[in-house]
Amino acid sequence: MKLDLIYHTPDVETLIATAMLTTTSGAKPSTLYNRLKEKEKRVADVVGRLEAQHGSTLEHNRLVWLLEAVEGEVLDFALRSRFLTITKLGDDRWLLSANLRTVVELAAEDDPFAKSLAASIQEVAPNLSVSPSRSGA
Repeated sequence: MKLDLIYHTPDVETLIATAMLTTTSGAKPSTLYNRLKEKEKRVADVVGRLEAQHGSTLEHNRLVWLLEAVEGEVLDFALRSRFLTITKLGDDRWLLSANLRTVVELAAEDDPFAKSLAASIQEVAPNLSVSPSRSGA
């Protein structure tokens, strides 16, 4: 199995921080987003405090991977989460799509697919902890 992230929503951590702060701030989401775009440290601090019980803040994004795997493996992935979108491209090549909430839930498991998912988002969301303690979102 090989998994390559080929697309993600831009500024995904800024969007997560905006969603989190929107619930506690009187500011408009667009105002919060624009303020946060300038403050990477603030975004890292907010995202680092994310609790899995509030997983809906992780739904404001999209990630797309190119997956090379046999059909049986892909069926296993599909059965793990109803929120994965999987499209066959042909000859053991698949397009896989999900949001970060789905990734966090799946990446909390201890297997090669979970580890590949967690590794694939490190550049996109380096401040988002992906571990079993974050499962249950």
